[in-house]
Amino acid sequence: MKLKLAHLGDLMGMYFNIPYYQRGYRWEAKQVLDLLDDLFEFQQSVSNKGQFYCLQPLVACRNRSLSQEGRAVFDVIDGQQRLTTLFLLMEHLGMPAFELRYERAVGKGEDLRVWENGRLDYEGLKQLSDADMAGNPDYFYMKQAMACIEGWFLEKEKNYPRIRRMMEDVLLRPDYLNGDLPFYETDEDLNGSQADVRFIWYEDEPAGGSSIDTFKRLNYGKTPLTATELIKALLFQCDVYAPERRAEMKQVAFRMSTEWDAMEKALQDDFVWSMLFPQKYEKPSRIDLVLSFVARELKERHSIEVKASETDKDYDYLIFNKYIEQERQKNRPYEEVVKELWADVQDTYAVFRSWFEDRTLYHLTGLYLTLLHQNLKEHLQTLRTLVAEFKDRNRQGYINWLKKEKIGALIRFDEHKFDESEEASFENLYYGKFSNEIGRILLAYNVDVTMKNGQDRAYFPFMFYQATTPSLEHIHPQHLQDADIDFVTRCQWYKDKCAELSKEDLEDEELRAAVDGLRDVLHLTADEESGSKSDEAKKSLKEKEEQYRANEYEYRQLLKVIDRHFDELAGIDEKELHSISNLALVDNLTNIRLGNGLLHTKRAILQRISDEYDRSKGEQGACVYKGTWKVFRKEYAPKATDTRFWTKEDRKNYLNDLKRTYDEYTK
Repeated sequence: MKLKLAHLGDLMGMYFNIPYYQRGYRWEAKQVLDLLDDLFEFQQSVSNKGQFYCLQPLVACRNRSLSQEGRAVFDVIDGQQRLTTLFLLMEHLGMPAFELRYERAVGKGEDLRVWENGRLDYEGLKQLSDADMAGNPDYFYMKQAMACIEGWFLEKEKNYPRIRRMMEDVLLRPDYLNGDLPFYETDEDLNGSQADVRFIWYEDEPAGGSSIDTFKRLNYGKTPLTATELIKALLFQCDVYAPERRAEMKQVAFRMSTEWDAMEKALQDDFVWSMLFPQKYEKPSRIDLVLSFVARELKERHSIEVKASETDKDYDYLIFNKYIEQERQKNRPYEEVVKELWADVQDTYAVFRSWFEDRTLYHLTGLYLTLLHQNLKEHLQTLRTLVAEFKDRNRQGYINWLKKEKIGALIRFDEHKFDESEEASFENLYYGKFSNEIGRILLAYNVDVTMKNGQDRAYFPFMFYQATTPSLEHIHPQHLQDADIDFVTRCQWYKDKCAELSKEDLEDEELRAAVDGLRDVLHLTADEESGSKSDEAKKSLKEKEEQYRANEYEYRQLLKVIDRHFDELAGIDEKELHSISNLALVDNLTNIRLGNGLLHTKRAILQRISDEYDRSKGEQGACVYKGTWKVFRKEYAPKATDTRFWTKEDRKNYLNDLKRTYDEYTK
């Protein structure tokens, strides 16, 4: 794809075709008036030659079927709205313009291959009737644009009697020079010192000479013309330099392009990216985040105003372009401005990279931004705050600030949420009412454990945490006595519990009676458990559920006997069962796969899930966090204990470790 900066005057005498598959002309009055105001504002502010107003890109492909000797016709792939408006403006002023044709305007029975069919005729447009416009919406919007243009000039003439001449000089300087070759066939620029309107010209050469492939690429995300690409064009294009310097500047642009690609490649590392941007990112390039950061810095530092919202896809490009215009008006050389902007991009990326390469900064930055989970606008402002603090403080001062003032504020629980009858303490945080607070604390704890593990120098997998749904897992299994639990789930619970019972356990007569009393109703056959569609299996399952519901109170008492047995072996009561000391952080799917087994059963499941994740390089299974592994591997046990149970001593040591981490960030 050819890319260069071109003058509006370069379009004189050219032929442009708007293919039928393109969106029709749909500019509203506001967009037309904004363009006129921008051009007028540029005319008023320009102070020296060489300054220019840069339009957004014009993407074109040569149409070989319409072209002939002496007349090259280009299909317009992107930019037809602005190009059509400029055509109407130049025609209104009676200026030499370009030829423009809409295939959608070709009438029935007319040959699509004949240039004149569908060609826009300004005088003909003025004569269109309402009936004519009803048959072609493009004509309606064109007529509306023509009325806006006429009204704008009438209003401006009240204060600027020479407004027409002023606008003519902006669009096409009187001393514009024509070269021997069309601008798209030469690198020579005879008008580089002009103060005029220019645009970014993309010319593509699609396979087979068809512009449809280019249109599909641009519109379906393979090579979209994003703000990022437009900024790259502004920084790397060499047409603005004097002919004797272009070879040198092409070498500079090549070096910058190499550095650009290296940055983009580094940001494609999911560890780097998840530290910086903990949310879904739909843009095709990740360096866009760096450019957005720089754009906001420029906007604030230089009070740049653009006629676009921050959600506009071209917002960053408009800021870069506006800044370049402002600096050129101060007679600063283009090369100097580009060098400054490139240094800003490099410096911003260097800060981000330094955070990643420092494991402490990686973990604290990733934790803070993940806890915040802001929208893009807020996120960019937060990054700017972090960078400013990072530059103003020494390393340890920045770490302390990030831990105590930022992360600590996000994980600190609100004592006012406790009921009057409850002691507002860390150990009394419990599942349900304080699930959100516990989730944030356990995330901070797992990140902290990973950060302080210097042996394997591991990095916490923020990308896995951000891509999955966090979940709180009861380490010692919770009870399943709630009435709203479906029958099949209750049967699975019974199966899991029976699998955990040893022969010694069943020597307890009350326990054995409870297991036997539930077997007829909660023990499912293979067909019943698998959800078989056979009539026999469905009938049997329905009968068992009806039997359970008819005697639910008695059966639930038997369930309590089994629960109480395991609780006694683990030394845990109902209150502690749901407290933070019995909760670990996993993802939602892992939580489901763990079921209601005891500690050793869950540990074996976690190992399988983790091995599956490693073997498939993250495609299957799940990542198990280091703090969660410490729990299920019983690293809190003071000595060898029954590996089946999360004991009172385990919970005490785990709680102390959680509290130590919590205090480190909040006090």
